[in-house]
Amino acid sequence: MKFILLMIFFAVSNLTAFSQIVKFAAIGDYGSAGSNELAVSNLVKSWNPNFVITLGDNNYANGEASTIDANIGQYYHEFIFPYTGSYGAGDTVNRFFPSLGNHDWYTTNAQPYLDYFTLPGNERYYDFVKGNIHFFAVDSDPNEPHGRDSNSVQALWLKNGLKNSASDFKIVYFHHPSYSSSSVHGSETIMQWPFKSWGASIVMAGHDHTYERLQVNGFPYIVNGLGGRSLYAFGTPVAGSLVRYNANYGAMIMNSYADSLVFEFYSVSNSRKDRFTLFRPDKKLNLTLALEGLYNENTGISIADSVKVNLRSSSSPYEIIDFSGTKSDTAGKCILTFKNASNATGYYLQINHRNSIETWSSAPELFMFNNLIYDFTQDSASAYGNNLILKGSRYCIYSGDVNQDGIVDASDNAIIDNDSYNFVTGYVDSDLTGDGLTDLADLLIAENNSYRIITVSSP
Repeated sequence: MKFILLMIFFAVSNLTAFSQIVKFAAIGDYGSAGSNELAVSNLVKSWNPNFVITLGDNNYANGEASTIDANIGQYYHEFIFPYTGSYGAGDTVNRFFPSLGNHDWYTTNAQPYLDYFTLPGNERYYDFVKGNIHFFAVDSDPNEPHGRDSNSVQALWLKNGLKNSASDFKIVYFHHPSYSSSSVHGSETIMQWPFKSWGASIVMAGHDHTYERLQVNGFPYIVNGLGGRSLYAFGTPVAGSLVRYNANYGAMIMNSYADSLVFEFYSVSNSRKDRFTLFRPDKKLNLTLALEGLYNENTGISIADSVKVNLRSSSSPYEIIDFSGTKSDTAGKCILTFKNASNATGYYLQINHRNSIETWSSAPELFMFNNLIYDFTQDSASAYGNNLILKGSRYCIYSGDVNQDGIVDASDNAIIDNDSYNFVTGYVDSDLTGDGLTDLADLLIAENNSYRIITVSSP
C-alpha cells in the first residue's frame, strides 16, 4: 500500500511539473511587409500562442504612421487590443507586447509606435506578468529619455522590478543585443547590464538579423532578429556563443511549466534549429540555530543533529508551501534547499527537531535572488513570541518536547525518567543533551521547561 501511495504521489507531482502554464512566441526585426514577414507570421499563428513579444524594429524603414499598420497589423492584428487598423478584427484583450527598436525611433519621439499600441507603464519600457513569468520590456535605443546605461533611471526601474518579482522566471527583452557574433552590428556594450546579479533569468534581443544563443558568465542571452526584414552574416563568434543560425527567417516559441521554461527556435520551414531549457532555480535558506540541550555554552559548540524546516504561508491558515531537512553543523549552521518557494514572497520559517519545541520565525521572511539568511541565535525576537532561551551568549530553541505534542510537560518527563531508569543509550529522543545516554541531565532540562510551561508559540 505504501508503495502504491508513493507511486500516486510521484505521478501527481510529475503531472504538475509537466502541466503547461503559458505558451508565447518571440519575433524580432519583423516589421517589413512582404512574403518573408508573412511566412514568419504564419509560423507563429500555427503555434496558437497565448501572446507574442517582439524584440524591436516593428516598423521599417522609418517608424512612420503611414507604414505601421501594413507592417504590423496586416500580420498580427489578431493579437492586438485595441486594434484600430484596417486589416480585420483585433483581440478583446491585448496579446502583443513589443519593444522599441532603432527603426521605430526614426520618426520623432517614436510617436507612431506609441500611438498605435496601448501598453503598460510609459509604454517605452514596461513590465507584465503572465503565468509564472515576469516580463520586462526595456528600451535600448539611445533616444530613450530615461537613459540606457546601467545607472540610468530605466535601469534602476529594472533592478527594483527584478528584486521585487515573485515570479519563477524573469525575462528581460529589448532590441540592441548585449552580445552578438553578427558582422553587421555585434555586441552593444552599453547594454551589458548586470542582469544576472539583479535576478533576471534570461535576456532576449534582436537588431542583428540572425539567431544566436550565448552563455556569458553563466547567464543566457538570445539574439533573434529573423522576423522577416533581411538576413545578416556572422563574423568571428564572440566568447560564449553556443548556437548560430542565419540561413532563413524564423521565430521562437516558449512553453513554461511549473519547474521549467523551454525555448525553441524554428525556421519558416518549421524546422527546429535550437532548443534549450531553463529550470526553476532552487531557493536556499542559510539558517543558524542552537538547540538548548545540544549547545555547550562554555565551548560555544553544538552537537550536530537533523532539523526540518517548513515554509508556511504568511496568512491564516498558514499552510505548508514547502519543506526541507538537513543536519546542522557544530556551529548550528545549515543550508536547506526548497524547490517550491518563490522570491519576494513572505514565508514563516517553522523549525522542527525531534525533541525540541516547534519554533517559528517572528515574521514572514523573503527569499531574494533565491537566497535567505536567518539567524535564531542572536536575539530572542527572532522567534515568534520571543520563544527562545538564552544560554551563555546564544539564544536557543527550547528542548524537552520528546513526544512532539507542542508542550514540555509531565508526559515528556515521564518518558525521560523511564528511559533513564532503564539506562537507555544511543540515538534516542529522550537524550536531550546528545551524549548517547538518557540520564538526570536530560530530565533536569525537561523539568525546568515543564515548570515554565514551555509551549509552541505561533501565529
